[in-house]
Order: sequence, then structure tokens, then C-alpha cells
Amino acid sequence: MDISIITSLYASRCHLAGFLERLEACIRSVEANGYSAESIIVSNAPTKRERRILDTAFDSVWWSEHSRVIAVERETIYASWNRGLRASTGTAISFWNADDYRNPAALVEGIKLVRQGHAIVRFPWVYATERKSPSRMKTKRDVDFKDHEGQAGLDPQVDFCLGPFFIFNRRLFENYGPFDEQFHIAGDWEWQLRVVQHVGLTWGESIAGVSFADGTNLSGSGNPRMFVEQNVILKRYSLERPNCPLDDRAKDLFASYSVDVSTKRVATHDWAYDRRWLRLRPFRRTYRRCRRIVGTPIRWARARKRESR
Repeated sequence: MDISIITSLYASRCHLAGFLERLEACIRSVEANGYSAESIIVSNAPTKRERRILDTAFDSVWWSEHSRVIAVERETIYASWNRGLRASTGTAISFWNADDYRNPAALVEGIKLVRQGHAIVRFPWVYATERKSPSRMKTKRDVDFKDHEGQAGLDPQVDFCLGPFFIFNRRLFENYGPFDEQFHIAGDWEWQLRVVQHVGLTWGESIAGVSFADGTNLSGSGNPRMFVEQNVILKRYSLERPNCPLDDRAKDLFASYSVDVSTKRVATHDWAYDRRWLRLRPFRRTYRRCRRIVGTPIRWARARKRESR
């Protein structure tokens, strides 16, 4: 198999039907270019609606020949990625979030580059955010990491450069180990820092797709766990960057992670911290909104008072 596309699903019923249509179209396009492709879908704690959508799709002979669904209890996304990798057969590996759009041309380019001996390929992409404003959807292109002189703008041994659409040779999984399953959000950055120093990073030319952020994504939700995991990685690799500030609960969460890279990493599927944060998030938003409404006139009054002196 030339490429395996691995997807971790959780609470994705709103995106699932459209995702399956896009996935089928992409695989057919890859095959039209002379390459073979498969899909491994790891469905975390699937709901009745999700199971019904998947069962309907897999009634088709085409789906049963091109894809496999693995249903599991809820686990971290990196545990699902590892599970999908072990079940896959492709030489090239890529991940696909159910709410993102992929460009088949980038998949074909990635297969070619992996065949040529490149270990990891990252691609530029379009980043779309949805906000409550007159123009609800804001889009911007991925940062061009190469300046006009061809020098990399970011250091892949320090900065997160993989993006959501990277493709890599499965030998890296075998030679450098799986993704660290204790991470919930930043495990791809940790894997990049562990692997890229040995194999380098290749920059693809095709626009890989569109990554959507509506505030519910793992990395874009504002969950303080992101800052906890960033601090774990900063300490693990002794990166010269200031640590993210943490409150007392986040400090306790930090202590639950294994910082030493040589220590056996155990998946932590305790979602209590995240559930509490989700419950408090609406109250924090209301508090910030009220503080802004009340505080702005006070700040203006103080500014005018200082100017009048």
C-alpha cells in the first residue's frame, strides 16, 4: 500500500457524513494517479448516530475494500494514531481530522517524496477560523517558512512545523517509537522534536488543504492543558523558552506527566480536568465580557483624568 490515511474520531457526528464523502473522493483521486490508498478510522466511544453513518457507508463494497473501522473506548488522539498506525499497511502515513479538507494533489506529492527517500514532508495549508463577526469566516494562509533567500523561517528542531497535514515514512514509527500517548494536545510537537533532529524535514509545494478552527478543536479550544503539555515538552527537551504560566490545578496536572523521555510513557485517559474546564468556560467568558463592558468606561475616565492634570 502506498499511503495509509488515519483518522481519530470523537464526538464528530456533525462532520462525519461530509468527511466520508471527501475521504472517498480523495482516495479515488489518489488511485487515479496510479497509487494505492487505504483509510484506517479509529472511532472513539461512537454514538448511535456515528455508528449508523459508518455502518451505512460500509455497506458499500468499495468502503469495505478501502477502509477499516476500529471502535474503542475514549482514548487520547495519539493513542488512536498509534492504534491506526499498527493496523495500517501503507509506506506513507498521513492523518486527517474529520472537520478538515484535504487536497488530493498534496497526498500524491507526499507519496512521491516519500518514495524518493524523504522521511517527513510538511505542506502549506489554509487556516480558517469562525468568529462572531459580520464576516463570520476568517481565512489566512499558512506562514511561508522559507524566505526569499531560501532559509527556513522557523527551526523544526525547536518550533512546531509539522502542521495538520504532514506525511511521513512508516519506518519512523518503527525506528523512533510511537507518539507519546500521555499527551492530549501537543503529542505531534513532541514527536517532531524527537524525530526531525535525526531525519530532517522536507517542505512540500502543494497546498495541503483547509484546517478549520471554531473553538472546539483540541489545539484551539483554549484548554489550559495545552500550556501544561507545552511546559512538559519545554522541560523534556531543555528548550530555551519561557514556561507558560499555570494555576494551581494546572500545576497538579503538570506533575502527572512524565517529563523524562527515557521513562516508559503511560497513556493517561483521565478527562476530569478537561470536564471541569469545559463546565467553567461559559462562566469565564461571561466574566470577561462583563469585565470588559464595565472596565472600559472606567479606564477611559481614568485616562481623561490623567490627561487633565
